[in-house]
Amino acid sequence: MSTATLAGHRVTHARAYLPAWGVWWAEVSLDEEVTLSGRVALALADLSLSGTIMSGGPGPKGRANFRIAGGAGSWGRDVAPKSYANDAGVKAATVLADAASACGEAIDAATLPTTRLGPAFAREAGPAARALEQIAPAAWYVGEDGTTRIGRRAAAAFTAPAAIASVDLARRTVALASESIAAIVPGVTVEGIEAVDVMHELAPGALRSTLWGSGMASTSRRLTAWRRIMDQLDPRARYRGVFEYRVVTQTGERLNVQPIRVSTGMPDLQRVTVRPGVSGARADVALGSRVLVAFVDADPARPVVVGFEDAEGEGFQPLALDLDGVLMTLAGGVLGVARQTDPVVAGPFGGTIVGASARVRCG
Repeated sequence: MSTATLAGHRVTHARAYLPAWGVWWAEVSLDEEVTLSGRVALALADLSLSGTIMSGGPGPKGRANFRIAGGAGSWGRDVAPKSYANDAGVKAATVLADAASACGEAIDAATLPTTRLGPAFAREAGPAARALEQIAPAAWYVGEDGTTRIGRRAAAAFTAPAAIASVDLARRTVALASESIAAIVPGVTVEGIEAVDVMHELAPGALRSTLWGSGMASTSRRLTAWRRIMDQLDPRARYRGVFEYRVVTQTGERLNVQPIRVSTGMPDLQRVTVRPGVSGARADVALGSRVLVAFVDADPARPVVVGFEDAEGEGFQPLALDLDGVLMTLAGGVLGVARQTDPVVAGPFGGTIVGASARVRCG
């Protein structure tokens, strides 16, 4: 049976999301109340991950939940603008190394490009990862050891023993079970599908891995031509769906998010407006929690967050919740109006909007 530990503590449930590019994330549950922070080691079967606690802590029923980002978890951190000038050409390696240093991430110097960007380059104020996307778009990733590398992940065939649960060539997905998952990372090929996204999930008594490839399986020239025609007739078609994203940072009332699966082809989004679905509510969202993003009128310039974690999700509880005039039923069925200065213990809520404003600090 597969086992897992987080900083030496036994893990009862875990999901680790490894993308072909960008930062990996993990959601972990422990069967004890512990407080963890900073850099931690996550061992999932034979897969070792080094990352940083972004949010979470002790919860109800003697458990603890954490969300972990690969490396220092700092590529989403804002950095100051910086200008470069060199008549011989500004080195891309210098810009990337400076961005990593500014946000506190470790970058593998051996993978830095040798190219030059021109006589001048201006690093914008904003998330440090923006420099990575400018110079190496979709060609950088935080490795399992927490070190950032420039370039694409190496391709490899998966040869370890595994039980294939399902293969969907149309959707480009494979689900399998193996006690050895260290080699199941983006770039590995299983059943003819090269993984772009990988999710490992540990539940009591079971370890499962799911792989997503990119594109469509068909190589038909006719279907490819039809697809291009449809893209021309309806260029906004891809923005008519709802996409699952992860919260990287929060800026005021807006969220900076990255797609859960990069194989969807959706980009990172900055300063996305939140429409929670209920009037008079706003929240400080747990970093690393999942949200649903839609595009108003299928307009790529109008992304909005329209949904949050479900009640069973590990990021369901926000750090703080503002309710404008709420009468709520607390645990035990006691009905009362929460005043702005009243501490409120998180519990199953219910009730009717009346009276005063309240700020509910959860956890």
